Amino acid sequence: MFGLTVLWMFRLSYNTWRRGLFNLQDEDYRWAIVRKQMHPFLFQVVNFVFIAIIQNIILFLLGVPTHTATFQQPTHLSTSDYILGTLAIIDLACEFTADNQQYSFQTYKQSGVHEKNDWPGARIAWTPEDAKRGFVTRGLWAWSRHPNFFCEQSFWAIITLFPILAPESPQLPAHPFENPTALWPLVPAIVLCSLFFASTRFSESISASKYPEYKAYQQRVSMFVPFLTPVWGLWLQLLGRKEEVDAQVFAKGDKKIE
Repeated sequence: MFGLTVLWMFRLSYNTWRRGLFNLQDEDYRWAIVRKQMHPFLFQVVNFVFIAIIQNIILFLLGVPTHTATFQQPTHLSTSDYILGTLAIIDLACEFTADNQQYSFQTYKQSGVHEKNDWPGARIAWTPEDAKRGFVTRGLWAWSRHPNFFCEQSFWAIITLFPILAPESPQLPAHPFENPTALWPLVPAIVLCSLFFASTRFSESISASKYPEYKAYQQRVSMFVPFLTPVWGLWLQLLGRKEEVDAQVFAKGDKKIE
């Protein structure tokens, strides 16, 4: 679990560094919008209560699964450890790829030039149509509107399962009200997913106001779970709107740069 968390940390730090977000003068673009929409006093309340207190509590809670696993004292790695470890590595690789595709797209959008040093998986031949649309809809982003967020939530769900599925796992109650404290290891992942859902809804409201085709993208591609995207496509096909929506959402061609 420690090794996987370190890999997660390096991925996040690298993506933050290359975007220039370690500059203490920068902030998430959404906060500037929230600040404009709220009364200054109310924003300071939110700033103190949520950003300074609640957000740090949530980050602290992410350590609960590791804390639980520490007291299990396993003698060896179990089958569940190997399976979950493999899934976590695959998940981090997908998240890294999604980050790289987004970064590659934004670089092309700003400069109009393909970056020859893109990471494997992000060497997509972006087109002027992609840049004009304003948001990425290719690669992993053709399957999920937020593949990086989906992977982030999945990673912490996987971490949560390590102590729960271990041979020394705490016995979860058959009914949640039977022994609520036994459900404590599930709290971090649930809280994190709730936060991601709320913040993503807000982010998408901003995107929908900026980009005319974003609402079509919402109709065509699942917010998080990529397996639902074919279902949305089938539904649009039944409504006779799939070709129209696809024309708005997806650029022509999907050839990668070699």
